[in-house]
Amino acid sequence: GNTGIALAMVCAAKGYPCVITMAEPFSVERRRIMRQLGAKVIVTPAAGKGTGMVKKAQELAKKHGWFQSRQFENPANADYHARSTGPEILRDFGGTPIDYFVLGYGTG
Repeated sequence: GNTGIALAMVCAAKGYPCVITMAEPFSVERRRIMRQLGAKVIVTPAAGKGTGMVKKAQELAKKHGWFQSRQFENPANADYHARSTGPEILRDFGGTPIDYFVLGYGTG
């Protein structure tokens, strides 16, 4: 979702074509934003979840010789969140101790 929007913005600014794969249950709002930015969004069946959308992206990249961002395989992705998102969440607690941590995620 967020990575797709960022890639769609960069591609729009640079004049590059952009194709994004997203699983059906993922945010309709994000799909709309990407399409408004000029990206083609291919929706994959809900049953395949995140794995299905990644497989579809791999298939399209191989077939057409397209660049694939591989966001889930890129160690810089996790590193960025460890250096920025994690500390940001802890700052938001304002020093209040954390007893439990419950996490929801979109593409895992």
